[in-house]
Formats: sequence, structure tokens, C-alpha cells
Amino acid sequence: MSTTAVDPAAPGLVFSGRLPLAWRELPELPDAIAIREQERSNLSNLHTLFALDIHAGDSGDDPAALANATELKRLDFKVGLLLELVGQLYARQQDIPAEHTLTLAVTGLSWQTEAAPPAGSLLRIELYCSLSYPRPLVFHARVSDTTPYPGGWHVQTRFQDPSESLQEALERYIFLQHRRAVAHSRRGGTR
Repeated sequence: MSTTAVDPAAPGLVFSGRLPLAWRELPELPDAIAIREQERSNLSNLHTLFALDIHAGDSGDDPAALANATELKRLDFKVGLLLELVGQLYARQQDIPAEHTLTLAVTGLSWQTEAAPPAGSLLRIELYCSLSYPRPLVFHARVSDTTPYPGGWHVQTRFQDPSESLQEALERYIFLQHRRAVAHSRRGGTR
């Protein structure tokens, strides 16, 4: 998993990696009430992912907190392991889609696939950001471009009018993934 800018003119970071992804064509967008409900669900899912991403042991300079940091890290590890196992059991009961190589930005999503939807079509996209919490983010997007590559297609989409709060939450998710990738690369470089 990595985060790089797809287009130098595009602002901000993007997340690139492999995640479970499903999509289907829609004849039209759902009504405004359904779209607001879906946005609320996406925000709730993202906030849960943020909460799961917080790790114990950030004790700062407090000596009393430093003494408890080891115990907090141990408990954090156990809770994380339990959530991962429960998430795997839950994921097995659901029909989790196949993973695709993809790039997520605040404004849209692109991925590689064997069969592409037609350019201009409206899609309902389900993106599973974590199998520890296997609830998808659901986006409505329009296919802006499809490009053939050996063995399949590269599909580019633009999200249909995401709210400012959803864009901010997506930006935070992408930033956290970037921070995680940087930390992982630093740990890998010191070994």
C-alpha cells in the first residue's frame, strides 16, 4: 500500500493499494434522502475506522503515563487482535468482493479490472477499507474514462457530489494511510 499523487495538478494525497471492491451500473442516482442516508453511513464507517486506527501508548512526556505505556500497548494489541479475528469471521459470512489494485482520491476512484463498465455510466461502488471492520463505503460515481492495459482495463471514476464532510473524512482516511505507509517504510529501513 502506498500513497502518491496521481496527477501533479490534483491537490492532496491519494491512497494506492489493493482492497476489496465491487460495483454495479445504475440507471440513475437514488433520491436525495437515500443519498444523505448513505453519506451518514459512510461517515459513521470512516469514524469507526479512525477509532480503530488509534493506538495506545502515545504517552507524550508524562512520566506516570510512560510507566503505563507498556501495559496499554499490550492491551491495545490484544483488543486489535480480537477485532481482527471477529472481523475475519464476519467477513467469511458476508460476500466480500475480490481485491483490486486501486487508487482512492477525495474526488474519485480508479482501479484495474478484467471487464470495464462503459465510459459515462453511473455506478454504485462498494469499497471495503478494512477487513477488521468489513462494512463498505458506498459511493455513487460516474465513469470518466476506461483505458485498456494488458490483461484488462483501467477504470477512472468521479464521485457524484460528495458532501464537504465526506470529502474531509476521506482526506483524513487517505492521510492516515499515508502516515501508516511512511511509518512502515521507516521500520522496514531500520531492520
